[in-house]
Amino acid sequence: MGSTQKPHVVLVPFPAHGHVAPQMQLARLLHSRGVHVTLVHTELHHRRLARAKGSSAGAAAAAPGFGVEVIPDGLSLEDPPRTLQAHHEAMESNCLEPFESLLRALRDRPGVPPVSCVVADTAMPFAAVAAREVGVPDVQFFTASACGLMGYLQFEELIKKGLVPLKGNDYKTDGSLDTPLDWVPGMKGMRLRDMPTFCRTTDADDWLVHFLVHQMRTAASAKAVVLNTFYEIEKDVLDALTDLLPPIYTVGPLASILASTPTSGGNFPVSTSDASLLQEDKDCMVWLDGKGERSVVYVSFGSHASMGGVQVREFASGLARCGSPYLWVLRPDMAADVEVGEDGLIVPWCAQEAVLSHPAVGLFVTHCGWNSIIECVIPGVPVLGCPVIAEQTTNCRQVRVSWGIGAELPQEAGSGEIAALVKEMMAGKKGKEAREKALEWKRLAESATKQGGSSYESIDRLVDDVLFKVL
Repeated sequence: MGSTQKPHVVLVPFPAHGHVAPQMQLARLLHSRGVHVTLVHTELHHRRLARAKGSSAGAAAAAPGFGVEVIPDGLSLEDPPRTLQAHHEAMESNCLEPFESLLRALRDRPGVPPVSCVVADTAMPFAAVAAREVGVPDVQFFTASACGLMGYLQFEELIKKGLVPLKGNDYKTDGSLDTPLDWVPGMKGMRLRDMPTFCRTTDADDWLVHFLVHQMRTAASAKAVVLNTFYEIEKDVLDALTDLLPPIYTVGPLASILASTPTSGGNFPVSTSDASLLQEDKDCMVWLDGKGERSVVYVSFGSHASMGGVQVREFASGLARCGSPYLWVLRPDMAADVEVGEDGLIVPWCAQEAVLSHPAVGLFVTHCGWNSIIECVIPGVPVLGCPVIAEQTTNCRQVRVSWGIGAELPQEAGSGEIAALVKEMMAGKKGKEAREKALEWKRLAESATKQGGSSYESIDRLVDDVLFKVL
């Protein structure tokens, strides 16, 4: 197919590891199926990526049919935004016009096919607004789980029912979070505490809550919605979402599909680790090589979720007493004065997909970010969840209730409870049941991503029915 006849998809990820990584994976997958791809970074994120990766940060741009563009966001590397709200406000204010201008420029760029579709991160609604302004169809890529998406779609209903804002500042202890939400489609037995944490506000004018409602309204009017999940694991929720959203395409786990997808030229980022701003430790893989099968506890709270110094020390004490060797990713920004157990290893960052696939890993203690959950489903590793923010609480609820692959560790857990729960998940009945269930989902994930599987066919439909059809 000639270059001018190809669909040209412009992808716009939210500038955080958990969003950029799956967007990069989707970009490579689309490129392998004959789509011209342009990946758009905001200026602050691009500078951070260049500082972390050097010249390799733009390696994909050298591939035929794959471009990288940068739009200004008005943010400074020396004085970055301190809150999620500040980051969102800056992008919504500063990125709309530059992105519109980029879309118009790409339309007339020699040797580049006209832009046929914008794949906008749901957290970047300005990208969809700009696409509609210049007359380009937009597809929403919600990079978290289907259950997380369902949670955010309920925020407007929570406000209408008077459940948000919460009444009084004692909601953490007065039972308010245990309010049953028996009306959430596809998710029986939900409680308020299982919803994404951004609804936990006492302010009727909370900016982030209303911005999330805006995101959901924008998604509902897109041409399609893409999710990095597979149908079998979120069937009930996905079926319920069909009544609320445009056509949904489940394309995950993206990493599994990419593992069997040949490259079509160029040096592409494949692993989620390749989008990281942190340097990976290489020695931990050698350390794992010396451990017995399913003997190691792997602990990581992702690239953004964090905990205070007291909680970090409780974790250190609990892991030291759990009776199993452990590998703990403790980012530099979370570093505290902790003692490492006799058979423990602490690293600032690692190649998580490789670690979770190592036969020595028997348990994943995680914040339940979606990338982490989907990455542990691929090798069939059970979970001990300790959710911190956003839809991590919803994912953790599904881990326990719907998928049966793990248990929850309360945020306020002390070292004794941490040690006891880790022991139970490594050697107890609950751990054995979770491991068996995790292996079942592993097999289903493998089937979904093979030729003829639900995700494999969903990707083909996305390309044929959406991307090529707009030409």
